[in-house]
Parts: sequence; structure tokens; C-alpha cells
Amino acid sequence: MYILYDILLHLSLILLIPYFLFKMLFVGKYRKGILERFGFIGKEKIKNLTPNSELQAPNCTIWLHAVSVGEAKAAMPLLKGLKKKYPNLKIVFSCVTPTGNAVAAQEGLAWIDSLIYFPLDFDWVVSRVVKMLRPNVFIVMEKEIWPNVLKILKRNDVPVMVVNGSISDRSFRRYTMFGFFFRRIFKNVSYFLCQTKKDSDKAIALGIESSQVMVTGNIKFDIEPPQWDPLERDVLLQRLSITAHDKTFVAGSTHEGEEEIVLGVFERLKPEFPNLRLIFAPRHPERFDEVEEFIKKRGFSMIRISAIRSQESEIRSQEKDIKPEVILVDSMGELCNFYSIATVAFVGGTLVDIGGHNLLEPAFYKKPVIYGHYLKSYAEMADMLETAGGGVRIDSEEEFLGKVRRLLSDEAYRQRVGNAAYSVVEANKGATEKCLKVLEGLLLE
Repeated sequence: MYILYDILLHLSLILLIPYFLFKMLFVGKYRKGILERFGFIGKEKIKNLTPNSELQAPNCTIWLHAVSVGEAKAAMPLLKGLKKKYPNLKIVFSCVTPTGNAVAAQEGLAWIDSLIYFPLDFDWVVSRVVKMLRPNVFIVMEKEIWPNVLKILKRNDVPVMVVNGSISDRSFRRYTMFGFFFRRIFKNVSYFLCQTKKDSDKAIALGIESSQVMVTGNIKFDIEPPQWDPLERDVLLQRLSITAHDKTFVAGSTHEGEEEIVLGVFERLKPEFPNLRLIFAPRHPERFDEVEEFIKKRGFSMIRISAIRSQESEIRSQEKDIKPEVILVDSMGELCNFYSIATVAFVGGTLVDIGGHNLLEPAFYKKPVIYGHYLKSYAEMADMLETAGGGVRIDSEEEFLGKVRRLLSDEAYRQRVGNAAYSVVEANKGATEKCLKVLEGLLLE
């Protein structure tokens, strides 16, 4: 089966070469990390991985993989815990997407020894990377299953640990349908540390020994949200003409199709709340220009964060008539800052069939969490929030309008919902420490 998988993988690459060449010419993100994806990692990224014999054990290399932004953020508590407990560990961190790579570079700089793009799952590519990195343990966040990666790691006696493991119903059906192949793949997993009992049952059904499966909870509850420097915050808010009398409606991690709905709600609320400001943070940087054009076509005054920070904008922002209705966050890693000042927060990827993004980010700051019903990856989290009274699920634009209107107009209700959301965060901390205890057993073997 692995031979057939390799053949299909190489055929797919050949057929898709014209498409990717076109994308590489016109879309910058497809050029990023291309050599590393084929196993050609620069020497400067490997030289720091040489073990130092003078340090006390464990003195080894951990390869930690997170596919994109959400998984990269979730990995931060684990990275911090590892380096705090074992400062001599070498940590290689890999991502698939440029946005995930950027988040890891920004938030994990203090703990990551080498940051790379994840290799394509070709046998010869993975073999090359494993030989270069020589990891002692491989950790994958949440749900990334790559057949050749797991096979070659097993061949090199490298334990594989899935942390914050999650198996969606759709993935489970697909794995079960091709069980003759995927059961062999899951046998290469040394430990599956998962979020819920439901995930645990699925993992065991797919062939992982029950003794190797543990419910440790969701590490995302352990994320330490960034704290905005007060001086930096006040300067930016002054430039944006956001005052204590304004209400801010923050729409984070939005996707195509969601901006139109959010703008529709904002437009209908504006006459009732003249001091309402909308802050948009699209999920993907390549959509910044597209979202800007869409906002302008709807007739709203707007400004981009990158523009307001420029020298020219700093001068213009001192004029009293500069007060844009919509602010576009065209940068990475700042969304939580704006959630921290939100009156009302909406988490995107939930009004279109994306599967959602981290619903806890507004909750960290005691903000009510609003989201749609597309929650494949965050259904359990949404249930927790709603049970506590801190989550607001909406199924239509009319319902969206009504919920936001109530939150904007009723301060006591808004605070109650925000506090309830935060209580869910506090009640579910501790997954990181459970994962570290299992990992410690592997490191000290």
C-alpha cells in the first residue's frame, strides 16, 4: 500500500506542476519555503541542533509539527513548558503554511532552535529531513497524519506523539473506509494524547492500543494571551480616534463570504449606535486587498493598520475629522490585541464551511464570544461556552443582528456573558502539564 501511495503522490505532483508554477509566479506564499518542503534545509538551521555533551540529560532534539496558525498557537504552552523544564533541549518547529510559520517565529522565538517548513510526504524527502534533523521524539499537534512521515520515523526508532489530538467525524469516516491502510499508519503512533473521550474512542477504533491513548484535555485553554503594551495601545487608539465613548465590533479570522454578513449587520446597527466602530482581521494576508476593496464598495470610510502606523498617517490622524468607520487589521499576530479592546467579538470561519477558529481568544479577555454554526473543529469548545452562558451561536444574519444589538445595548448582560466565557477557560486549564508528564517519560528512557 505504501508503494501505491508513493506512486499516486508522485503522479499528483507531476500533474499539478503547471498549476503550482503559475501560483509561484503570481502568489508569493507559494514560493515561501519551497526548498525546505523538498528537504533542502539550510546549514544555518541545522548547526544549532548539535548536542552539547556538557549539559545534563535529557540532551536531545524534539521535532514539533503544527500545520498552521491555530495549531502553532496551541503549541506555545507546550514549548514554554519543555524549555522551562529542560533548557538544554533542542526544538525544531515545522509548519505547513506561511501564516503558521510567521506566528511561530513571532510567538515562539524564545523557545524554538530551528524553524522550518514541513517536508512534502515523499519517501525520499522525508528520509532526507529525518537524517538531517536526527530527532529523538516527534510531536504532532492535533490532527496531521502523514503516512510516509510516520513510517520513516518508526523505521528510525523515533517515538511519535500526537498532542491535543482531535479526529473529526468526517476524518474518522474516511480513515475507517480505508481502514486496511490507515490502521497500519496509526500503529506508528506511540502516544495519542487527545482532547475528549470521543477522540479517544475514535483513536482506539483506528488501531492505536488503548494503553497508548489518554484524554489530557485541550491545550488551547492553557494559552497565555498576549498583553498589549499600554503605551503602544494608547498611541494606536489615539491615532484611530477610538475613545472610551466608542463601541468596538471586532470580527476576527474572517473568510470570504463572512465580511459581507458582518458589514450588513454593522450597517444596520450604525444608526442605533453612532459611535460603533468595526475592526476587521481577515484570516489570510493575501485577502487584505480584496477585503479593502469590498469595504470601500459598500461605501464605508476605512483605514488599514499599516497605513495608520506610517509617518504620513501619524500626521493626518491628528486631524479631528479622521475617524474611519472600519479599521482593517492587515498584519499577523495582532488579533488578540484587538479582542482585548472589543465591546463585541465575532470569531470567523464559522459562518462559512471552514470549521471555525479558536473560540477562546476573546474569552481570554472576558469578552462575549459570537460565532456561526460551522464548528467542525470547535464543536466541543462551543458546547462548553454555551453551557456556561459565555458563547453566542448564531444561525442567520437576523439572529446575528439581534444578538449583537443586545450585547451592545445591555452592559450588565455583556459583562455577565464575558465573565462566563472566561470561567470556561479557567475551569479547563492543565492539559499542558499532563502532556509534559507523558513526554518526560519518553525523554528519560
